[in-house]
Amino acid sequence: MFAGLDDIDWESLTHAYGSAADVPDWLRGLADLDPAVREQSLDAMYGAVHHQGDVYDSTVAAVPFLIEALTAPGLPGRAGVAELLTSIADIDGWRDAAELDEDGLEMLREATRANALACAAGPALARLVDDPDPAVRAAAPKLLVTVAATIPDLAALLISLLRTEDDAEARRGLFDALGSLPPDDDTIGELLTLARSTPASTALTALIAVARSDPHRTPLDGVAGLIDRAYAEQGPALEPAGFQTDTLVGAIRVMQEQEQQGRRAPHCTRLIEELTDPLGPRVAERIAIVTPLLASPHDDIAGDALFAANKLIERWRGDYHETVTRIAGLIDRSPHLAQRAAGMLNSWGPVAAPAADAAARRLATIDALPWRDGLPEWTVRYSRDLPGLHPYVEILAGLGDERALPLLLTALRLRRRPQPTGYQLAHYPAHADRITAEIVQVFPVLSPGDETPLEWYGFQTALRAFGPAAAPAVPRLLASPLRDWTAGTLGRIGPAAAEALPALRVAAASDDPRLAVAAAGALWHIDRSPDALALLTAQLDRPAAGAAFEAITEMGPAAATAAPLIATYLDAPPDRHWWTPARAALAWWRLTGDAERVAPVLTAAWHGNPQTRTKIAKAATGALAALLEPLFRAETESNRRHNARENSWSSGQVTEDEQLLDLCRAGAGKSS
Repeated sequence: MFAGLDDIDWESLTHAYGSAADVPDWLRGLADLDPAVREQSLDAMYGAVHHQGDVYDSTVAAVPFLIEALTAPGLPGRAGVAELLTSIADIDGWRDAAELDEDGLEMLREATRANALACAAGPALARLVDDPDPAVRAAAPKLLVTVAATIPDLAALLISLLRTEDDAEARRGLFDALGSLPPDDDTIGELLTLARSTPASTALTALIAVARSDPHRTPLDGVAGLIDRAYAEQGPALEPAGFQTDTLVGAIRVMQEQEQQGRRAPHCTRLIEELTDPLGPRVAERIAIVTPLLASPHDDIAGDALFAANKLIERWRGDYHETVTRIAGLIDRSPHLAQRAAGMLNSWGPVAAPAADAAARRLATIDALPWRDGLPEWTVRYSRDLPGLHPYVEILAGLGDERALPLLLTALRLRRRPQPTGYQLAHYPAHADRITAEIVQVFPVLSPGDETPLEWYGFQTALRAFGPAAAPAVPRLLASPLRDWTAGTLGRIGPAAAEALPALRVAAASDDPRLAVAAAGALWHIDRSPDALALLTAQLDRPAAGAAFEAITEMGPAAATAAPLIATYLDAPPDRHWWTPARAALAWWRLTGDAERVAPVLTAAWHGNPQTRTKIAKAATGALAALLEPLFRAETESNRRHNARENSWSSGQVTEDEQLLDLCRAGAGKSS
């Protein structure tokens, strides 16, 4: 087995963490009789040789040995090898060469080499669809999609296999592969025929394949009943492997094993989101599928519908009032469902508003429980034994709900304060005086090298939101080392922070550009310092340029003498993310009021980087809002969240997108 493996100079090859000298042991480990060794080796291959989808020279060198292991009859662990090889050989997801830097181009070249090696083995890989091991048959079809050019009429082959395949997971693999192929009328017609067949799980997976091929041709009539019937099927239970490894692959396996426990039809796991995700912009129809399923008495259906609803809400705009109301009902169900529902609601910002009463009611029962280890039950533990806030508290606090404030104030006085407390208190500006007094009383003075600056930063988020009302905190702010965010907080407090002026003048001359910019901006807000503008313009080509532009923008017409300098940044070639021209345009607008000059720049930035949109929409008023009104109108008519990305996620993306929508809806009013 693996003849020639030791003939390769692996030490001269590289992976994500340097020399690839360890790769031969990992390759051998993929075929080890001990499943724990196989799992550790697979994790190492994903973690180093195929790190985050990257392809190195060592990855290419490993491909022939992966093919050898995969095509050796009866060898253990081949399904995992098939999935790894599929990921390596798939080049469809790579960006165009024109969008890549030199390192990216080199990886694309390596990925192309890996794909060519897999394609050369296409006939041998095609025989895997008849393998005795159903797990291999389930993984093989997606691999064949990556080498489809070498297999005549792959779609017809996969369709023919569906007529004889009796293993549920293998059928699911065939449908998954069919949904990944370029759509054609014959294949979609065959899939639609299968979608009218039995068992229900086969019909459902056929619909999913149609949705992936052509979402607008997917018939949805009666789909809720189809899902009910599919999930009611009895299927073989997934037996836990009976071991654990300290690996990411192992953690995912264990999580999947736990998720499968108690399910009536393990082969239907997560099929609801697999159907609704590809439907994309058919938002109203997706809501109509998911919302009733959330009220199912069966936890497997309600839980899978919850996952589908989460993806829908995070990526698409729509009327979610009834959906969220149903999700709020899940926090009265099993602890497993309640925990998941609460965690999701916590990241949806204003969209979670219909769940507020349910969260408050459940929180009242938790608050009545005894304390443990000096912490009340409405705190939860995060990693490293650091306490956090219960999701119910965070749901209410994120909405500024008064029912969470007493608990936040209690948290403020705890010996070990839950991490998000300061950030959540920022949602209560009406109680600024009381909260500021509490912060000043309970938070210790930091010394240089103190290890709690992040917590202090969180509490300063609240003080910054309170503005002048946070004036009693000025002595406390000055008692700790002056950092850029502390200078920014002092600036937000304004003239009431006049005693900070000497320290800020020293900081404005600092070699730390971020501190210098924050201090210069604070000087302007506190006493309109005549030196502030020169200090800020000196930073426009340094690492804190973005903050300098924003500070100049806040100065408005008082910074008009800097307009010629700002204009040079308007005319410069845009940077990759459009932030420099966008910030320069907003500064020019505030300094000169020349909307005609900046509207084209801001329009280009709006389309070039959606992350600039909130800042642009917030700043545009009057004549500028009138010129940008088509952008605002188009944004409100789009049902895709502006900041949704397929391969990234932020806990604040729904909140940020809802804020942009509110700003765009008000855009027409600004222009009048």
